[in-house]
Amino acid sequence: MVTVGTAEPCLPSPSLPCLNTINCNEGEKKQNEKLSSGHRKTAYALKLNALWLIERHGLNRIGFLTLTFARHIVAVKKAQQALHSLMTGVLRQRYPEYITVMERMTSKRIHFHLLVVMAEDIRTGFDFTAVKLGNYRSASPYLRAEWSFWLKTAPKYGFGRTELLPIRKTAEGVAKYVGKYVAKHIGQRLPEDKGARLVRYSKGANRVNNQFGWVSPGAFMWRMKLGAFCKMFRLTEDNYKEALREWFGRNWVYILRPLIESIKLPEFHSEAESMASLRSVFAIAANERERRSAKLRRSDVTSLFQAS
Repeated sequence: MVTVGTAEPCLPSPSLPCLNTINCNEGEKKQNEKLSSGHRKTAYALKLNALWLIERHGLNRIGFLTLTFARHIVAVKKAQQALHSLMTGVLRQRYPEYITVMERMTSKRIHFHLLVVMAEDIRTGFDFTAVKLGNYRSASPYLRAEWSFWLKTAPKYGFGRTELLPIRKTAEGVAKYVGKYVAKHIGQRLPEDKGARLVRYSKGANRVNNQFGWVSPGAFMWRMKLGAFCKMFRLTEDNYKEALREWFGRNWVYILRPLIESIKLPEFHSEAESMASLRSVFAIAANERERRSAKLRRSDVTSLFQAS
C-alpha cells in the first residue's frame, strides 16, 4: 500500500503481483490450452462485463484494487471466506459496482484483483510515472482517502498489502487484461480448486453470462453502437453498408468510428443521457452527409460546364 497523508516523496515499495505489467502474460498460450470450454467462457464473459462496467461509469471512475493476504493463504475455501466477509462488510456499501477475480500465484498463494466503481474521478491528473517512483503528489485527495481507508481496513479481514490505482490504459485493454487472470489461475491451480468460483460480481455488474457468441468485447460493443446508429437512419442489415458508403465514402468506417463510439447506449446509461447522445450523433452525421452531398452536386455541375 502506498504511503498517504504526506506531500513529501517517499521510496517506492515493491509492486504487487501482476499489477500494471504485462509480464503475467508469459506462457499465456500454454495456459489457455488447459482451459475447459466453461473456463474460456468465464474469462470471456469477464472481459465483456469489465468493458461494460467501464462503459457505464467511465474509465476515470474505475479503480484497480489488488488485495493480498497478510499470511501465506493457499486454501481456496479460507480465501473465499475472507473475500465474502469483505464483500458483505465493506465492498457492497462502499462501491456501487465491482468485479472480483481470484488468482493463485506461482507460489500457490491466493490474492484477488478487483475493478471497483469509485465515487469520483481518480484518473485525471494522476502521474503514473511519478507514482511508480514513489512520488504520490498527483493523487487526488479522494484517492488518498481511499488509500488511508484500505490501510486501516484490510487487516481487519486478514489482508495485508493493498494497492488501488486508476486504470492506465484503455477500457478494452484492461478488459482483456483482467480476463487473462482466469487462464493464469488455471495454470497454477490445485486439485482443491476444482469448482471454485473464480469471478464474482456485485449486483448489476454481471450483464453477460456464459450464453453468448464468440466475438471480441470491442467488436461486440461496436456492433451494438453501429446498430443504434443505423436504426436512427432507418438502415437495415441488408443496405447499411451500401448506404453509408454512398453517403460518407468508401472509408466510412474510419470517418464515422469516433462519432459512433461516442454513442451512449441505453443499456449502460440513463435514458436522458442516451437520448441526448443519439440526438447529437444524428445531427452531426446528418450535417456531414448533407455537406458531402452538396460537395458532390457542385462537383457534378462543374464537370457539366467543363464538358460543354
